[in-house]
Amino acid sequence: MPRRSLSLLLLLLAPACAHYPVNAPLDMPLDSSMGYRFETLATGPANTDATLVCVTFSGGGARAGAMAYGVVRTLAETRISGGRTLADEVDVISSASGGSFPAAYLGAFGHRKFLANFRETVLQRDLGMETFWEAALCPYNFVRICSPWFNRSDLASELYDRTIFEDLTYASLQSKGRPFVVLNATDMLEGKRFEFTQDQFDTLGSSLSPIKLARAVAASAAFPVLLTPVAFRNYNTPQARYVHLIDGGLVDNLGLGYVLESYQRGAIHDLIVAGKVERVVFVVVNARNRVPEDLSASSQAPGAGTALVYGLDAAIDRRADDQTRLLAELCARGVIPEDGDAPEVHYIEVDLDDLPDPVQRERLLGVETTFGLPEETLDELVEASAQLLELNPVFKHVRDELQAPLYKHVQAELREDARPLAR
Repeated sequence: MPRRSLSLLLLLLAPACAHYPVNAPLDMPLDSSMGYRFETLATGPANTDATLVCVTFSGGGARAGAMAYGVVRTLAETRISGGRTLADEVDVISSASGGSFPAAYLGAFGHRKFLANFRETVLQRDLGMETFWEAALCPYNFVRICSPWFNRSDLASELYDRTIFEDLTYASLQSKGRPFVVLNATDMLEGKRFEFTQDQFDTLGSSLSPIKLARAVAASAAFPVLLTPVAFRNYNTPQARYVHLIDGGLVDNLGLGYVLESYQRGAIHDLIVAGKVERVVFVVVNARNRVPEDLSASSQAPGAGTALVYGLDAAIDRRADDQTRLLAELCARGVIPEDGDAPEVHYIEVDLDDLPDPVQRERLLGVETTFGLPEETLDELVEASAQLLELNPVFKHVRDELQAPLYKHVQAELREDARPLAR
């Protein structure tokens, strides 16, 4: 075979040997003071242990991203004492599926850049179609996804990394301090939640630090069929074993699993018991939609695609309802510190089902779960979620409580200015 033909053949075959990035093993077990864990993150000057704010973003495609944007905007507009905002006090962001895009972006870049850029960088794009065209229009990528070790989710991960997350890794995220971002996927073999934290990666004998943030988001949002599982090597077994991760919404669509565990027996629980916490605020953004009523009015059996989507949605919503009931019960029960008074615990849910206007409520609950939505729909979802949080009576109470020192300071200054000048 001529040398030129051989070179051309090798060039054509090389992409077919593409392989996803394999997570490296740990040289030795990490101490609990190392790696990406809640306990290892600095609070920073604008964030305190006295007020713990935990925000969760559910799955729901671009609908979830728009609702997350509206909630973050309201938090950032809510001024509290010390020249801070309530967004500065966010300590934990936990998410699943489509909610992992705003969660990761907010944790990586902070709320100011999030509010300035997230709409254009993520919300106004159809990432699903972009991933498709990445393969369809590029022969190199088309051959790559034919490899058994490289798939559509790996291609999506590269797209997210290049156009959204700027090559950031978990080491970069750890250096930024709080908030602690927990992106949740589903271990498809075990059928249980898999969280992107060092505690979870300890069970794999691997370090989370060099893992790209985009790859974690791709795993969390890998809805079956549309996208493919994302693999990670498990080094804690005698023979080579792997975990294969799919959409986190399948087992924890609200992203509440970590928050519930941490409040009951984890890092949040320990801070409360140590007497460091005065109040805990849970903000749960639930971007669920609703099965069209005319589906039950038809005698015809739904098609396979419709049955899959709405069957999964029904099961996911039942699980979510169980989680929110449990969290509400835990909030009412509280956690008793070793010394001092128990902290106030507040539970706030942002749910389109609570919109006061029935026409708008039905319209927004009917928005499909997809990566691409019309801009006017995105705008309406943003405004609706912001309004739901602003008008929530529990949120109003928390806001007034945290603003009280600010108002006292302003009133003191006004009284000082009103004093007559000494003669």
